[in-house]
Amino acid sequence: MPKVTIVGISKPLEIPSGTSLQELQFEQDVLPFGCCSAACGTCAMEVLSGMENLNPKSEEENDVLDNIDENGHKRRLACQCILTGDITIQPL
Repeated sequence: MPKVTIVGISKPLEIPSGTSLQELQFEQDVLPFGCCSAACGTCAMEVLSGMENLNPKSEEENDVLDNIDENGHKRRLACQCILTGDITIQPL
């Protein structure tokens, strides 16, 4: 299973490949989530490594990140990410 390393949390977490990062909210409650539908930006994060192990950004996700001034090639909304391999992230 892919590992999710979150800066500030000592142990990497594992979730099944093809699973949304929202799964971390249900199992571990380690990331902040609000609407869970790419509308609020609460779950904005920086992907420190493993961006290639996430699905591509949608136009909707880009718009929300632009609106909260957090867009960039390393920024994502956790609620929109599907995991396919190991990643290291830092919540914003």
